[in-house]
Amino acid sequence: MNAPSATGPLERRSFLGKLAGLMMGAMAAVVAFAAGRYTLHPALEQGPGGRTPWTDAGLLEDIPDGQPVKRSVVISQIAGWGQFNVQRLIWIVRRGEKLEVFSATCPHLGCTVNAAPNGFLCPCHGSAWNAEGDRIGGPARRGLDALEYEVREGVVYVRYQYFKPSIEEKIAVA
Repeated sequence: MNAPSATGPLERRSFLGKLAGLMMGAMAAVVAFAAGRYTLHPALEQGPGGRTPWTDAGLLEDIPDGQPVKRSVVISQIAGWGQFNVQRLIWIVRRGEKLEVFSATCPHLGCTVNAAPNGFLCPCHGSAWNAEGDRIGGPARRGLDALEYEVREGVVYVRYQYFKPSIEEKIAVA
């Protein structure tokens, strides 16, 4: 009668232990990939530097020369697992072929800025800006926040951006 090998059962147990470890590692990798995909990917998908995408602000031909036009734009924001659409107001001023696009949010405390006979006025605290968006009075510490824009095939596109309120510098926030 042959005696069982002293190393046979141990090698089988060692092999099964290593196989179980590999399977557990593979399952952990799949779970980690899925968790990373759903938590990090939406934030990274927004673009370089967290920039918002271009949004349609209407036809250029509908903007009269020299008169501020208020437009509503829809901003898509990615937050965690969801994408949310937010409506924001902007002012567009056309001077010939040149445009100026301003956020309609007061840089003081965030009220909506209205057009006035000589520029813009915040109804909440009385800040005032000239037609070029330069501050001329009130508690706001800077001019209206100019927004990046471009015109493609007769359509005005705006890249809406939020800025820190109540400070002199124009600092973009996500």
